Amino acid sequence: MIFRSITSGYRITKRTFVTYNNNNNNKNDAFSIYIHWPYCESDPPLERLTRAMIRELEFYLTEPRFNLLHNKRVTSVYFGGGTPSLAKPSTIERILQTIDRHVSLNKDIEVTMEANPTSSELARLQAFRDAGINRLSLGIQSFNDADLKILGRDHSAASAIKTLEEAKKLFDQVTFDMIFARPRQSLLDWQRELKQALELAGDHLSMYQLSFERGTSLWKLMQKGQVPHVDPDLAADMYEETVKTAAIHGYAHYEVSSYAKTRNAISTHNFSYWQGLDYLGIGPGAHGRLTDNITKQRIRTFGEFHPDKYMALCESEGEGIRKWSSLPSHDSLEELVVFGLRTRMGIPRDRFKKMTGQDLDTLIDPDFLATCVQSNFLIVDKNNNEEETSSDDNILKYIPNHLEHERNGGGIRPTEAGLARMDSILPNLLRIQELD
Repeated sequence: MIFRSITSGYRITKRTFVTYNNNNNNKNDAFSIYIHWPYCESDPPLERLTRAMIRELEFYLTEPRFNLLHNKRVTSVYFGGGTPSLAKPSTIERILQTIDRHVSLNKDIEVTMEANPTSSELARLQAFRDAGINRLSLGIQSFNDADLKILGRDHSAASAIKTLEEAKKLFDQVTFDMIFARPRQSLLDWQRELKQALELAGDHLSMYQLSFERGTSLWKLMQKGQVPHVDPDLAADMYEETVKTAAIHGYAHYEVSSYAKTRNAISTHNFSYWQGLDYLGIGPGAHGRLTDNITKQRIRTFGEFHPDKYMALCESEGEGIRKWSSLPSHDSLEELVVFGLRTRMGIPRDRFKKMTGQDLDTLIDPDFLATCVQSNFLIVDKNNNEEETSSDDNILKYIPNHLEHERNGGGIRPTEAGLARMDSILPNLLRIQELD
């Protein structure tokens, strides 16, 4: 039915690498920064880790290999973890000041921090807002106390609601996540909880189908038979109920698991991932995706996972990178298609050509595409001036403001019906072929 991640059943042969052609100082090009706070306890080596992160930021933002970042604009900074809300507000402020010294943070930039919905963190929210956070992401997941224990959460439904209500008073934007298709959850259970979530939410929320990730405590419980498997048909019913009920409450379903009432509420940071844009990954275990100014290739960076080793690397080398590697062309093609088509914006034709050197249309099976268009699963846009020929509503409500210009060259995008069937569409959409 729907997917949170996909292992593709197709491959594009011949191992070549992406060359990203960006010769212009184009401030329409965006990049984002992810800061990974690895700790979940309240007494880590705060000052040492802060200094290490700042030093790594200085490396990336002054290293000649990555000076193309200075031709772009930062559209988001995201503090994730771990539990970044256990950091000091002064750490957040110092990191943001470091970024601003090099690439100038605009006043409208999205600065998000993940936080647990607990009373201990509630008392610190004002200080984080003063430090520069303007968007809070709360890991609520459920309003059922028994299910919160199954999910391994240490907060209660009551504390989640209290934290959410107080956060909405302090921050410009507040989002939270919910998980459905939980063990022993009925459709009626989810309908009630969904209604509660939508009534409590602000302009944005994320709702994921539960996945049993190998090695997690929940997966181990399922393997032992202590929690039941979830019926896939029931999960599909819950997904359809989520989409329908969210629309009734005024939310646009702009990505498989994400809902927003306004364009300004769309997650700018997550769009960087879904649309294949550059992003810095700072901190222990953080990943990044960047354009190398010297080789003109796109690369992936992988931060040293262990915090102590990461900090030692930053102190001795100026960065905590465990490895970086060129992004093979077939990987870039898969990412741009797979993740692009999990958004209602879809795949912009011009940027696909710019990032891959390939014409999108030459990599798509025309017969299967025609079938998807005829079945109202996909829409092909030629350019911004043509009239829409489908019953799909206004595309702009699914696109963040800073990417609006990218629809001018047209592209391929899913309808609501196509979004629900994307894991079946994708393996048949791409043609297997040799790359020149």
